[in-house]
Amino acid sequence: MTPRHGALAVALSLALGAPTACAQPAPSPAPDVAPWMASLRPAVRAELSSPSSPVTVARLPVYDLALRYEPATRTYTLRETLSFTNTERAPMADVVLRLYGNATPAATVQGATPPIRVVRSACEGDGCTVRAAGASVLVARPRTPLAPGARLRIDVELSGTLTEIDSARTNILAQGMESLSSLGSEGAGDYGLLATGEGIASFANFFAVLARREGGRWARDDHGTNGDLGSDDLANWHAVIDAPASWTVASSGVTLGRTTAGDRARTEVGAVAVRDVAVVMGATLQTETRRVGEVEVRSVFLPGDREAGHRVLDAAAGALEVFERRFGPYPFTELDVVEAPLVGGAGGVEFSGLVTVASMFYHPPQMSGVMGGVANLLGVGDAITQQMGAMLPAMLEFVTAHEVAHQYWHGLVGSDSRVHPFVDESLAQWSAALYLEDRYGAERARRDADMNVRMNYQLMRQLGHDDGPVDRPASFYGPTVRYAGIVYGKGPYYYNALREAAGDAVFFRAMRRYVNAWRFRTAPPSGFVDALVAEHGAGAARYRGLAHRWLQESHGDDDLGRADMGAMLGSMMGGDAPSSEEMQRAMETLGPLLQQLTGGDGNGLFDPRTGGDPARRRNGANGGANRPSQGTGDPDMDRVIREMQGL
Repeated sequence: MTPRHGALAVALSLALGAPTACAQPAPSPAPDVAPWMASLRPAVRAELSSPSSPVTVARLPVYDLALRYEPATRTYTLRETLSFTNTERAPMADVVLRLYGNATPAATVQGATPPIRVVRSACEGDGCTVRAAGASVLVARPRTPLAPGARLRIDVELSGTLTEIDSARTNILAQGMESLSSLGSEGAGDYGLLATGEGIASFANFFAVLARREGGRWARDDHGTNGDLGSDDLANWHAVIDAPASWTVASSGVTLGRTTAGDRARTEVGAVAVRDVAVVMGATLQTETRRVGEVEVRSVFLPGDREAGHRVLDAAAGALEVFERRFGPYPFTELDVVEAPLVGGAGGVEFSGLVTVASMFYHPPQMSGVMGGVANLLGVGDAITQQMGAMLPAMLEFVTAHEVAHQYWHGLVGSDSRVHPFVDESLAQWSAALYLEDRYGAERARRDADMNVRMNYQLMRQLGHDDGPVDRPASFYGPTVRYAGIVYGKGPYYYNALREAAGDAVFFRAMRRYVNAWRFRTAPPSGFVDALVAEHGAGAARYRGLAHRWLQESHGDDDLGRADMGAMLGSMMGGDAPSSEEMQRAMETLGPLLQQLTGGDGNGLFDPRTGGDPARRRNGANGGANRPSQGTGDPDMDRVIREMQGL
C-alpha cells in the first residue's frame, strides 16, 4: 500500500477460544484452480503452465472464501478454507495465519473490540489444532510436523464489522488535517481498508492469510504500522460474494459466474498467482471501461463523481500503455481502479488486479473543521479552496498512475514490503513520474514530481526530521512523515540518478531485464542495479557506487535541496495554477503555522501522543519534552496559534 500520498504530501482483545481440533481420515483433494486461470492473459497462462515456469501454480496456497455482507448492520460473515503445501526443505512444526485487519493500532488497544472475530477454526488431520495467539495471530499445529511437499487444510469461520467512515472525512482538506495529526507517529495501519463510507464497502485484510516467512520462521509481529500490512507471497484465490442483488461488486481476479435469488446475488470470482486481494462493493457504484490491448481497464466510482471517475479511467489506461511499453506486459486480463473511502492520509492502496483511489481526490475541496477555522482566521480560506481545487486533477492522475505501477512493483516483480519497502514504493513513485514524462513531457513530469514526490522529503526536513538511508525496514523510520519523506520522497530520485548515469537505452533495457528475471518471484533490494550491471558491465563501479550512496547513506539535502514552506507550496501551486495576493499570504503564513502546530520534535498542537488534549500539552505529557512556543515573528500568526492552543 501505498498510502501516504495526497493531502499535505500528503500523515488483545480477541475472543481467545480454546484450541479446536478436527479429525479427518485422509487429506481432502487439492482444489482445482484451472477455471481461475481465466484471470491471466493467454501468454501468461502458457508461461505458468510450462515446466520451466518460475511458479508451480498447483503448489501455491489456495484461499477459498464464502463472504456474506449485511449493509444494514455493517457486518460480514466468512467461511474460509486454506490449502497449504510446505514448499520448504524442512518440516514445519506449525503454520501461522494472520488477521491483518486486527493488526492496526485501534484494534490492539487494550479493551478494544477487534473488527474481525474468530467464530470457529480447525485443521485437517488427527490431533491437528488451531489456537489464537493474539489479536491477529492463529497457529495451526499438526500432530506431527508438516513434511516437505505435504499439504495441510485449515478451516476458519469469521465474523467482522466494517468501520463506519463519516463522509466529512473523505475530503482532501479534512484528510490534510488527519495527515497533520499523524506526522509525529507511525501510520494508521488500516487506512479505512476494512470500512464503509459514502455507500462504498471496502474489504481488504478481511480474512486469515499465511503469515510472512522471515529467516525460516513465521512473522507474528509487524514491528510497527508504517507502510503496508500483509503478505507478499503468491497465492491462488477464489470467493463467492453474497451481497444485495442491486449492488456493484468489484474484486481482484475475474468474475466466473453470478446467480440471483430474491434480493441477494452471489458473485463468484477467482484469480491465480496473486499477492494480495480486495473486494469493493456499493449500491450506487458506476463503471466505465476501456480496452488496452488484451486488458479491460475499469473505473468504478460514485454517481456524483463521474468527471473524476472518467479522469481516473483515462489515467489508468494511459499509465498501463506506458508501463507495458517500458516494462513489459501486464499479466492479468482485467484491471479495476475503484473509488474508496480511504482515510489517514492514504491516497491509494494496491492489490493484484485492483487498486483503490481515495474519495478525497474525487470530491471538490471544502473548508471545514480545524483547517477551515485556521484558514478563516488568516483570511485565506477561499484562496486555499480555489487553489486546492485547481491542483486536484493532477494529484488524482499521479496517484492513479502510482497505484497502476504497483501492478508491476510488487504485483508482478515481488519484493519484501516490510523489510525493503523502497523496492516497490520508491519505484512506483518514479514510474508515475515516468508516465507523466512519456505522456506530457519532461516539464510537466518535473512539476508534478515536485508536488507528489520531492515535497515529501522537503516537508520532512522542514519539520525538523533527519535524513536517512533509503533501504531500511518500514519500522526503522519512526514517524510517518519520515517514512514518507525518505521512501516516497527521496528514494524515487535514486532511479533518476541511475538513468542519468547509464543513459536511456541501457537503463530501459536493464528495466526489462529486471522484470524478466524476477517476474512472479521475489526480487532482492539489489535486483535492479544487478540488472543494470548485467546489461552494462563497464559501468558497474559507478552504478554500485550510486546504489550505496542513495540506499545506504544520507545525502538528501545535497541531492534534492532544502526548501522553505513557502517555496514548497509555491511549487505545488506552480505552473499554470492561478495565483492571488491571498494565496501568497497563505504560502507565507501556513508554513510557520505547520511548524508550530506539528513541531519537528513531535510536540506540536496535533501531537497524537497527547490525543490532542491541550491540558496534556501544557502539563508536559511527553515526558517534559514540550517547550513553550517561541512565536513565529508574525503577530497575526501568533494570535492564531494562541487561539488554537486555547481550544
